[in-house]
Amino acid sequence: MPNQDTRAPLPAIKVLLPRLPAAAKLMPYLERIDSARTYSNYGPLTREFTQRLGDLVGGSHTTLTSNGTTAIELALRLRARPGGGHCLMPAFTFIASAHAVCNAGLTPYLLETDPNSLALTPEIAAAALDSVPGPVAAVLVVSAFGAPPDLAAWAAFEERHGVPVVFDAAAAVTSLSGIGHQPVCVSLHATKVLGIGEGGAIFCADPDFAARATAMTGFGFLGAERVSSLRGGNYRISEYAAAVGLAVMDGLPAHVQALRDLTTAYACRLEGKSAVLQRGAGSGWVTMTLNAIVPADQVEATTQRLDEAKVEWRRWWGLGCHRHPAFADVPRADLRVTDALAPRVIGLPFHDGLSQADLDRVAGCLQ
Repeated sequence: MPNQDTRAPLPAIKVLLPRLPAAAKLMPYLERIDSARTYSNYGPLTREFTQRLGDLVGGSHTTLTSNGTTAIELALRLRARPGGGHCLMPAFTFIASAHAVCNAGLTPYLLETDPNSLALTPEIAAAALDSVPGPVAAVLVVSAFGAPPDLAAWAAFEERHGVPVVFDAAAAVTSLSGIGHQPVCVSLHATKVLGIGEGGAIFCADPDFAARATAMTGFGFLGAERVSSLRGGNYRISEYAAAVGLAVMDGLPAHVQALRDLTTAYACRLEGKSAVLQRGAGSGWVTMTLNAIVPADQVEATTQRLDEAKVEWRRWWGLGCHRHPAFADVPRADLRVTDALAPRVIGLPFHDGLSQADLDRVAGCLQ
């Protein structure tokens, strides 16, 4: 009788398991809500969370929003050149970026991405200005998976070309500093380093811009009077979301250090391999969506090994905005670099539930 393999099958390794604060950590803030009996409309917890977020990024003026996508939309509505037109943006980004551009009344114009930084550069945008078939109203610069954007370079671009710049720094809230007058938008989704479940924020050094952006989150009420001075909507967060945010802030230093340690553990296992982590991850900044950049000729074999080892993986940004049916017809530059790069960016399992054996199993699939 042939021998039978009685070993239990390997459990699947999840790609992402977010963890928000436990109920006990929330309780002091929930009790404050019970006491104040204010549940939304820029209550005391929301104001405190706004202040602490601004302090985190270096003292910036801050507007909280219902999510990261609405943050981008509001910033573009306030900053884009009047009359509408095209918004230059990278094709390689999460699809929310393109939705926000359209919701702001602009037409996306998709550009290439620098393969080293995974981001749109001022040089790429400047080279495209003369080829866009119509007016350019704004540029949306996307931070790649939490890497800090080059704020100084883009400030110089705007000064040189006169085209307003807005940053989609969705995952980069813990790596920002030196924010100027170009608004920087972040997501506070549960999948981000500073996640509250759902939410977003806009940072800007211009107090007038921040006041107008905040008014737009509350039906355009600018000042104490309930008079709508700007066209906006209801893009606020509740006091309960702010309670989660404050509890997250309390534990943020330990959380960031844990992410650094986990990234280092991956980096050690990938030493000498052709698959590499995104530049700067774990040293200059942290992320909740850690990526390995795989050589083009190894992509299919790598994903097959991951599947066979029951290791979940993701292409967090897919293959580019132009590959989504909703945006297949938007104008674009030649995107051969994006088409070659996007399949190579593989999201690895990255969360606090990973054991050393799990990390070994994941790294064993990468060559």
